[in-house]
Amino acid sequence: MKTGEEEDNKKASTRSSIKSLNSFNNYPRWKHKLRENCYNRLRADRSRLLWKMRSSDSTDHSPMHEELIKTTFQDIVSDELRKIKETPLKSCSETSDDMLWEYDGPHAAYQGDCEEILLEMQKIFYEDLKNEQIGKESDNVTKEWDDEEDEYLARAVFENMHLNDEKVGKEVWCPICNQGALQQNRRRIFCSLCELELNRGDEVTLEFLRDLLAEVHGQHFDRGCRSKPKFCIQSKFDITALYMECQDCNTFEIVI
Repeated sequence: MKTGEEEDNKKASTRSSIKSLNSFNNYPRWKHKLRENCYNRLRADRSRLLWKMRSSDSTDHSPMHEELIKTTFQDIVSDELRKIKETPLKSCSETSDDMLWEYDGPHAAYQGDCEEILLEMQKIFYEDLKNEQIGKESDNVTKEWDDEEDEYLARAVFENMHLNDEKVGKEVWCPICNQGALQQNRRRIFCSLCELELNRGDEVTLEFLRDLLAEVHGQHFDRGCRSKPKFCIQSKFDITALYMECQDCNTFEIVI
């Protein structure tokens, strides 16, 4: 006849065995999911990361870029790991797996696992730069924004994306001629060099217009188009408005 202590030892041994088996089965599942999510985020955020690297004012780019890349990838891994923790995977034996998942899943992720994923992400990123000539593509994008005025607008886009914490200039350059500075009085906003002229309401200021321009540039960029949009003033139904147009992606939308 088995004693209570023997029964307890047997149950503990059984739980340990099941736990070890479940750990073996679940570990690749959550780790594979983490890898997949991190790599998808890397592909999606690559263009924005390149833009932020290009917008850097540092004269010693290499160390700062390496730190920027490392920090960005660490944030991605931490964020995706948090998401997996909040939505644990389910298996056939739902109750026991959930209990064991709490101990053997991403809650107990080894530092080495995350470091391995970070190294792989950096390797993929640099290989993409080399094999797909992203660096050259970035230079082409730079040429599209080569005017000093457009460089300001590009920086405004980064500020709107929360990717650039640098101080943005106070002047608002004309989006039509790209040469004159926008000015305002009590009734209107106008360009000092071209025909741009907009009636302003109580809440419409140069700062408000600057934010709108940054927003529409950011939305255009997020849609995947890297061409430089143009702006124009048109009057329709007795209403004069500023429009943004891009023939490459068939965009024509009102700004204000």
